[in-house]
Amino acid sequence: AVVSTQSTGADLKIGLYLSNFILRASKGRYSPDLIYFLSQTVRRTAGKRFEYVSNFAFKPSLLLKGDDSKPHPICFSTLYSKDTSGSDVFHGLLLTIRSAMQTYHDYTAFAGLFHTTFRALSELDTSSLHSDTTSLLSSLTALYTQYSQKTMPFLRYADAKPVSIKMYEPKFGEVWVRERKSKDETAHLKRKVKSEMKGAVREIRKDNRFISRLKHKERASADADRKRKVNEIMGFLSKEQGEANDLKYRKKRGQA
Repeated sequence: AVVSTQSTGADLKIGLYLSNFILRASKGRYSPDLIYFLSQTVRRTAGKRFEYVSNFAFKPSLLLKGDDSKPHPICFSTLYSKDTSGSDVFHGLLLTIRSAMQTYHDYTAFAGLFHTTFRALSELDTSSLHSDTTSLLSSLTALYTQYSQKTMPFLRYADAKPVSIKMYEPKFGEVWVRERKSKDETAHLKRKVKSEMKGAVREIRKDNRFISRLKHKERASADADRKRKVNEIMGFLSKEQGEANDLKYRKKRGQA
């Protein structure tokens, strides 16, 4: 908690100073201990007390003891001073409540956070207070009325689609780009040499098939020519053999 036990005005001043420090340092984040400290201090000042609270032990008349002098702001140099005016502390309490209201005014549960505090403020006897303090108290009431008009919506599932992870364009250094470009050119030339080699192999295979067909055609033509000549020779030899046989037969008949 902000302050565990308050027994004197100096203790309350320290608590208020720490409360203002928390409001400035938290940057809008909710501090339940701060709200608890402010609400219980106001309730104790009004003579109220929760049955489960036992650490707010200052007297209710400490802040409202008929001192109608003009309140002065609480500064660090007077925090531990025992000569503490109740009106100064009470005015500082109201200023801290106003700062808390302005910090948490966007909260949907604003009315619930400050309901206990303003219920206790409405029960205070402010007849003996200075006009500055009473006007500040009136402005706090107006602020509470203004900020507590929010309606709390029913809980429901979020309709918005999940936000995708933001993608960033990679940044390449100049040296890396040159190396990458050199590697890309080398790979491109290797692919080109490989492609040209495949093309040359295809052309060689085409040439081999053409030469093979040409040789086969020439061989077939030579075979046909040779066969024709063999047939002519065989026909000539057959004719000569026939004539020789015929002459032999005639000679044989003539002898007989």
